[in-house]
Amino acid sequence: MKLPIQIVDANDNLIGHKVREKLDLLHDIYRATGLWLTNSSGDVLIAQRKFTKVSDPGKCGPAVSGTVDEGETYESNIYKEAQEEIGLTGVKFEVGQKSRVYGPRNYFAQWFTAQVDRDADSFAL
Repeated sequence: MKLPIQIVDANDNLIGHKVREKLDLLHDIYRATGLWLTNSSGDVLIAQRKFTKVSDPGKCGPAVSGTVDEGETYESNIYKEAQEEIGLTGVKFEVGQKSRVYGPRNYFAQWFTAQVDRDADSFAL
């Protein structure tokens, strides 16, 4: 069962929770995370979204991303998503910039980075 996602005000203060299907994309602001992974050679691991996704099908982006659920922090969410999406554990993530994204979806994106020297094939999808 999916937990409701966090809804925030324009200053990123928590004001409530909504299940994803009830999200008002024009007015609700939510929280999201993203993890950019590089290796010591400067290569970047990117992920392609499934073509069955409702939002941005087939587009490429950070190695890991997620929407912050009820009861989570930005940090706890990105560690959970990294384990779920690519099987990455035991790596310390650096907190990066937080940005505000406007329409067609409105959210705060907390970015994280990490350097991991592993073959791309070693990540579990």
